[in-house]
Amino acid sequence: MKTVILFGSPRKDGNTIQLARPMADALKKKGHSVRILYLNDLNIKPCQGCYACLKSGACKIDDDMKDIGKYILESDTIVYATPIYWFGPSAQLKLVMDRSIAFMDSDYNSRVAGKKAVTLITFADNNMDTCKPALSMFKKSFDLLKLGYAGSVEVPGCTDGENIKKEYKKKIEKLVDSLT
Repeated sequence: MKTVILFGSPRKDGNTIQLARPMADALKKKGHSVRILYLNDLNIKPCQGCYACLKSGACKIDDDMKDIGKYILESDTIVYATPIYWFGPSAQLKLVMDRSIAFMDSDYNSRVAGKKAVTLITFADNNMDTCKPALSMFKKSFDLLKLGYAGSVEVPGCTDGENIKKEYKKKIEKLVDSLT
């Protein structure tokens, strides 16, 4: 089994990595091959809305999304890891989400149907409603792409220099168990 983690935080040592690393480690223990893509390090341009990709699945923009797309197509599970900024995913992850139109054909059939999707979400607020708009966007996107939504771990109250509570790492372990 192959998993790609789309790491959307601009901070490699922030709160979101405290979810992504345990997820990767737990998946590896279960025999998964795991690749973490640090989206902030990649050259990903915004979608131009031209729909040229619908015919072939190939975007006309020459950037790192070509490799990201390849890793997504090769994977059985796609993990979307992001902090919440302004009630949505990071801009880095949103660029990948927007460019995911290339995974549809001209009849809007999915080229990635049947793969599993997971979300890992961190946010500073303690109000769980803060992540609902992002979760709704993810779920609608996964439905359109025919991805099986396998679950989520949402962690409120994340501030700089804080460690993620063990209870959330336990949730990751349970989520990984449900995937395998």
